[in-house]
Amino acid sequence: MLDLNNVPPMEGGSGDFELIPDGTIVSAIIKLEGGDTEIPEYGAGKYFKQSQTTSAKWLPIELTVVGGNFDKRKVWQNIFVDGDAKDENGMSKARKIGLNTIKQMVDSGFGISPKDESENARAKRASIQGIDMINGMTICCSLGIEKGNNGYADRNKIKTVLTPDSPNYIQNTGQTAPVAQAPVAQAPVAQSPAPQPSTATAGVAPSWAR
Repeated sequence: MLDLNNVPPMEGGSGDFELIPDGTIVSAIIKLEGGDTEIPEYGAGKYFKQSQTTSAKWLPIELTVVGGNFDKRKVWQNIFVDGDAKDENGMSKARKIGLNTIKQMVDSGFGISPKDESENARAKRASIQGIDMINGMTICCSLGIEKGNNGYADRNKIKTVLTPDSPNYIQNTGQTAPVAQAPVAQAPVAQSPAPQPSTATAGVAPSWAR
């Protein structure tokens, strides 16, 4: 019979990690955690989650720090790509911010300056035909601390994604993710769908990748 009364407490209380200090610069590997929602604009596969009460949709990711004092530490982040708040043109503010964040990740992973509009840089961005293709990408970012609420503890978050135009940018060493593919619920196919000229968004790379 299991008797938990005989299990001694761990030293240091709950054993929780101390937070990575605010402003720490790290290299980290992206892992897509998967979701229950597919957004055709971002390619095939249910990588997103959505709110049951608002129009909010987000991409849940996990970052694994590579090297340094915080090697193998993990940070979880939701990248919002839709929401109720609109800008003056009627575009979702979350979508605008989310697409910009994803583009910064791609630029960081490929070592491209955001101002680089050369043929080579545009070709690298255009190679991302679906959101699944950032799975396993190594990026450089500055970490911050998000204050907890409703009983949740403070946690680390991405503060800024860094690209080669930043003096603090850490060059990608080419390390790949420890997993080959992110978990996807009921993904219909592993590859991007064939082009469908009659549909504006299906299988089409987002505007930042064109």
